[in-house]
Amino acid sequence: MNRIIIISILLLISIGLYAGEPQMIQRYNRLTGTWAAYPEMTIRMIQETPHDSLLVADNLQNTVPARWTLQSSPHIGDTVVVTALVMVPAKVITYTNKGFTMLLSDTASLSGWSGLFARATSDTATHISDGFMVPEAGDIIRITGVISDFPTVNMNSATQFQPIPGIAVEMVGNKTVPPPSTKTVADFYTGIWSGGKVWYSSGEQFEGAIIELTNLTIDAKVNTTRGTFSMVDQDNNQISMYDASMYFTLKGTSIDHPYPDPLWTNIYNSPAFLSSKIDTIRGFLTIESGQNATRGYRICPLYYGDIVFGKVLPTITTHRRYPVVVPSDSTAKISVKAYTLAPDRIITSVTLKYSIDNAAFVSAAMTYKSLDTTYNATIPQLPENTFVRYFIEAVDDETPPQTTTYASSAFGGASSDTSKGFFFYNVLNRPLTIQDIQYTPFTNGRTPYLGAVISLSGVVTADTAHLQITAPSGGTSTWYMQTGNSPWNGIWIVGDTVLKQIRNGDSITVTGSVAENSDVTRIQYISSFTVHSSGNPIPPPIELQTLNFGSNVGNGNPSAEPYEGMLVRLNNLTITNIYPTYADPSEYEVDDGSGPLLVQQSGKNKYSNIPGDTIQSKTLLKLGDHISSLTGIIYYSFNRYKFVPRNDADFGTVTDISGPGYIELPKSYALNQNYPNPFNPTTNFQFSIANSQLTILKIYDVLGREVETLVNEVLNPGTYNVKWDATKYSSGVYFYRLVVNNGEYASMKRMLLLK
Repeated sequence: MNRIIIISILLLISIGLYAGEPQMIQRYNRLTGTWAAYPEMTIRMIQETPHDSLLVADNLQNTVPARWTLQSSPHIGDTVVVTALVMVPAKVITYTNKGFTMLLSDTASLSGWSGLFARATSDTATHISDGFMVPEAGDIIRITGVISDFPTVNMNSATQFQPIPGIAVEMVGNKTVPPPSTKTVADFYTGIWSGGKVWYSSGEQFEGAIIELTNLTIDAKVNTTRGTFSMVDQDNNQISMYDASMYFTLKGTSIDHPYPDPLWTNIYNSPAFLSSKIDTIRGFLTIESGQNATRGYRICPLYYGDIVFGKVLPTITTHRRYPVVVPSDSTAKISVKAYTLAPDRIITSVTLKYSIDNAAFVSAAMTYKSLDTTYNATIPQLPENTFVRYFIEAVDDETPPQTTTYASSAFGGASSDTSKGFFFYNVLNRPLTIQDIQYTPFTNGRTPYLGAVISLSGVVTADTAHLQITAPSGGTSTWYMQTGNSPWNGIWIVGDTVLKQIRNGDSITVTGSVAENSDVTRIQYISSFTVHSSGNPIPPPIELQTLNFGSNVGNGNPSAEPYEGMLVRLNNLTITNIYPTYADPSEYEVDDGSGPLLVQQSGKNKYSNIPGDTIQSKTLLKLGDHISSLTGIIYYSFNRYKFVPRNDADFGTVTDISGPGYIELPKSYALNQNYPNPFNPTTNFQFSIANSQLTILKIYDVLGREVETLVNEVLNPGTYNVKWDATKYSSGVYFYRLVVNNGEYASMKRMLLLK
């Protein structure tokens, strides 16, 4: 068989299985005069990247170029067929060239992972004959192309769909183009370039999509040759625009529109341009590959009207309350910083609005104090146990006036969202308890006493025999303490070696500062502690379901937040996923039938989902294993609630599905995705054999050449794990193929070796 045909077959098999066996579509190429079958995929299938992979990218920030695939499409190099809605037709997105570019969207949803940048990079005459220039906005087309990332070996790269010359673009329907998604600058970048941070975890899903940003101020010109600029929001987060269309560039040659555009040239060069306010800017999101690639995501306005110059909201930051814990004989002094980024505007008023015991809000004007540039107001003395909630509003002298709300210490836009909660406190004449620190009636999950230096008492529930002093990546460290087993009564204590001598069952009092660490409330900066007694009984764990903390449960959810930092017991569990997250391969998933829950391995126990850990005498957990009960700490990281078993005693009876007394042989053949992937230099393959048959597992390179044979023998029914050491091979894409009984079952998957 011709090598090209073999390679094509290998690629087709790998693409189909990697994407969940999509339907194969026959396409005719008039240049070659041949038919070929390609998998049909949605744009979401092409674009979606595991969230935990993006969280790793958040941390790395392109400091390790070899990890660029963390944010890239899992289907780079694949040829696929896409049925998509044309959002922007050809000749609008030009990149100062001839405009053989379209912007496509999934026909079903714009909720994320729905945009795709389609660009013809060669043989434009053929693409014209293929009908690439014909579709208009709103047309639904079927198009065949190759998926690529540009530039490669760079985390700041964008997915491109390159149509194959010779395969016609089909018109299959029409629908109304949906409105853009409204986002914030902080979804994509925080801080000022180049000292800020690109947020892949919240930005990547909108790459190639039309978005809209509001209330910005132009702060700098980025490339004066091209006519680009950057903008800041009210929190001083910066994003840059990019001159992707003929309407907003100072450089280019004529297509159907005269450009450089004289209108944009005049605006860009006007003396008032810098510090201009932008009411709204809409455009598609991409990443530029040139000298400014490190800016990360950039918004590309396309048409007149996509930039609306106008109003910028005031900014409020630096909330303080004194005292943080308010007794009945004290007022509460509230201070904030409020200002405007618009040079021709001023703040006309800052108002504190507070409510007593959920009554109507009362307004109190805040007074400016020039010495420390703060606005201050006071909530009067109130009786003990009074519940007080409050927020701040700042108004400028715009016509009509622009107002900003500052309602809580939550991150990003949640801080101004009163539907998610307020600043609050209870008037107390007693020492605070763990419940006082943890309890919130609001869904933002924030403690009311952030920053307070206090003393808290409880019984230690996790010490150095259970958890590490230094938290692993994405995990938790010692110590924890608890008072009873009612909700809101557990908390994380971070004391490094200060607390090294305390043990489970110790009744202690610690003095430290109340903090939020990635939305987990904790006590840190421990200045002192006292052990009152030892050997006390540990509060019994609360018995709950995995559903309380599942994948759809967000931070602050009332089914989960009350148990943060507490001991919880789960019963009758099955391991349903061995490698559910990219960021932490040691995590696994359990389910009691109500929904999956992540188990985070910060604990010091003998159980592991990683085959290599058996060298360290770990007990290997496998897919389908049953655990009669599991006790652990409720933790939160990477936008997920997680369960942290401490030591071996936290595990009930673990029934090995391959062990005596519980034999469940595979009912079908299966080849799993290798782990880890990407890898360097070793990786593992797991496959299942339903019947005793000749089984062959081989490795191929990207050209279809056989690299190595790992298995070639008759195997009994069961699930097998095979390790491959690729030390002697170079970086690149490889394929692994399992064949059972001379083709009764055959499956191939793709993997990436990165050195």
